[in-house]
Amino acid sequence: MGSKDTKKAASRAAEKAKAKAQTPQHTPVSGPVWKILSIGSTIVATKIATDAAQKGWKLATGRNVPVKGDFERERTRDVVLFTALSSMAVAAARVAAERGAASYYRRSTGHLPKALEDEKVSPTDKKASRKLAKGKAKAERATQKAIDKATGRR
Repeated sequence: MGSKDTKKAASRAAEKAKAKAQTPQHTPVSGPVWKILSIGSTIVATKIATDAAQKGWKLATGRNVPVKGDFERERTRDVVLFTALSSMAVAAARVAAERGAASYYRRSTGHLPKALEDEKVSPTDKKASRKLAKGKAKAERATQKAIDKATGRR
């Protein structure tokens, strides 16, 4: 009876060690690096999108970009239209830049930055994840066993 308890304790310890090995190791430098990468890419994307919107407006209409507050020369609809189009372009560029920065960070470090990780994982979700992993492992063993049996290996 003692050997069953020992096996269970050893299995629990192995699961804890495996879970700890799978959790990303954040260094003290990773936070500032992510902030610089995120802010820098956002600034560059905003500048590019703004310039593209201004040049696109000039190319499409043949007129200069409408300026807010110039009530005598510019039509209100032009100001509103340019503001809406340029705002959408800037927002899309910022989202794309941040996603690209997160993707680059993940490829470089192997995990997402701590600021983007979903830390609110409930115990129920953790339990379900462990159960799913256990089921996958069991299915892989059964598949390998069937393959070995079919090929005549032991």
